[in-house]
Amino acid sequence: MKTSLYFKIILILVLFIVTVMTFSGVVLLNNVTNFYMLDFYDRMEELFEKNPEFTESLTGALDSDDYSEDLKLILDSYSGILGIDDYRNFYILDSTGAYIDGTDDELGMSLEKTPNMIAALSGNDGGKVHTTSSYADFACLLQNGERSVLIYIKDSMDEMQRFIWILFSIILQTMILSLIFAVILSFFLSKAITSPIRNITESAKQLREGDFEHDIEIHSDDEIGMLSMTFNEMKAALKNTLDVASDERSKLETVFTYLRDGVIAFTEDGRVLHINKAAIDLFGDAYTPSFNVDRFIKLLKMDRPSDDSSDRSKPRMDPLIESDIMYNGRVLNINFGNIKYNENNTSHDGIIAVIHDITGRYELEKSRREFVANVSHEMRTPLTSIRGACETMLQDENMPDDFRKVFLNMALTECDRMTNIVSDLLTLSRLDNNKTRWKISRYSIADSLKHVTDVIRVDANNHKHKLSLAVTPGLPFISADRERIEQVLINIMSNSVKYTPDGGIITVKASEKDDRHIEISISDNGIGIPKEDLERIFERFYRVEKSRTSETGGTGLGIALAREIITAHDGEITISSELDHGTTVTIILPIETPLRSADED
Repeated sequence: MKTSLYFKIILILVLFIVTVMTFSGVVLLNNVTNFYMLDFYDRMEELFEKNPEFTESLTGALDSDDYSEDLKLILDSYSGILGIDDYRNFYILDSTGAYIDGTDDELGMSLEKTPNMIAALSGNDGGKVHTTSSYADFACLLQNGERSVLIYIKDSMDEMQRFIWILFSIILQTMILSLIFAVILSFFLSKAITSPIRNITESAKQLREGDFEHDIEIHSDDEIGMLSMTFNEMKAALKNTLDVASDERSKLETVFTYLRDGVIAFTEDGRVLHINKAAIDLFGDAYTPSFNVDRFIKLLKMDRPSDDSSDRSKPRMDPLIESDIMYNGRVLNINFGNIKYNENNTSHDGIIAVIHDITGRYELEKSRREFVANVSHEMRTPLTSIRGACETMLQDENMPDDFRKVFLNMALTECDRMTNIVSDLLTLSRLDNNKTRWKISRYSIADSLKHVTDVIRVDANNHKHKLSLAVTPGLPFISADRERIEQVLINIMSNSVKYTPDGGIITVKASEKDDRHIEISISDNGIGIPKEDLERIFERFYRVEKSRTSETGGTGLGIALAREIITAHDGEITISSELDHGTTVTIILPIETPLRSADED
């Protein structure tokens, strides 16, 4: 609105009227003030300097003993010529400027010495005009022998200020009426000028919104009419151009919108022509305004694509794929191809790179291979033991029954070990696929902990461990799968017994964390877990110092299974440990689990 022609016309007329009225008002008010001031001093000059009879009568009154009263009577008789009223008073002062008598005793007692008063007391002219003062004053020193009196007349100019305010109100009212008239006049004037331009503007807005159907109506052959006709011709040409550009743009938008892979297009001199958000996120801080094809190839540690053309600045190539590129912890496949683009109305050749992030597939394949290798290793160990026991018994038909029984027990133990591995794997598989059949019940976690501790105590006593249980009184019942939770507790306590040197201390504590959770901690002073292994402790088949843990028969599934069970209950399990100082496992369980029994489902 502020930049419209209509606004500018109104603004010009308004500024013109405001300027004229302001200038006229200032001149008028200044002249009124000057007139009032000059009138005051003209009267004083006429009476005190050009009327000797008046001054002689005042001087003669000084001979009287009651001279102040006589002076006041004389001044009162000339009050009409002096203009004495509520705003103008005369005062009789002594030679020091102290008040003697006058028309207003209250003001007279509080008079301040003005430049004219000081000048008169000094024998100089006391009737100088001071235009910057807010008052008008006149001082005349009378002397008769040794007696001297100062006649002082002061006008507060309040009457003039009231008159000026009335005059200012009249000027302001006139200005307002003039502004209203200017606005009305400018409305009709601007309408006649801006209506044709407004039509072109509206048509331009429709054009911006994609409406090419409505042409501007031409009503005259003047400059605006020619402009309207040219605008219509331009619109038709623009529509054809946009139709062509729209097809190309839709292709790029489709690629950039529906591909989650990173896409970067480079110009023939290596600059970035287009890049999508996936590619920017992939490179992170490495992507800067100076990013180009050389930087791209260097970051990914690739060889620059070959080019058989003579112009090495134009990176044309046959389509190719770079596979298994490692970058910033990601595994990438990169497809290169050629594109054409238009720049400065000239067609150019460029390169497009489509970056496929195959990290998830790569990690999955890696995990699959490791899982198969781990399972094979864990199954091969007991199978080897069973085979060895069986071969030994077959080779020695006369083996004593005691030795045969030992080998049979060895085979049976290894079968149980294989059964446990398969059982843990099946349990993990069911947890992964949400196929676990839960048996949710409400039971006393305190009684459950006592039962589990009693089960483990036999093994702990064999290692001369001190196993203690501390349960906060009044611990609430919880809703959970008791068998699974006890399986987790037995697994963790068994690890504490297994990895604590004989004569160690194992402490089990349980308390109410808040009104919705309980906290169970199992601590030992065993060998602990190295810091570098602690982050991977929950991975399946991961074992700390495998050569050492293999001696204790660990498979690396127990802790992983424990976390899956606790997480399924909407709980949390954490492990803190320090090498050679012990380990603490903390389990937080909800009092009410969101799990439901299989029969409820």
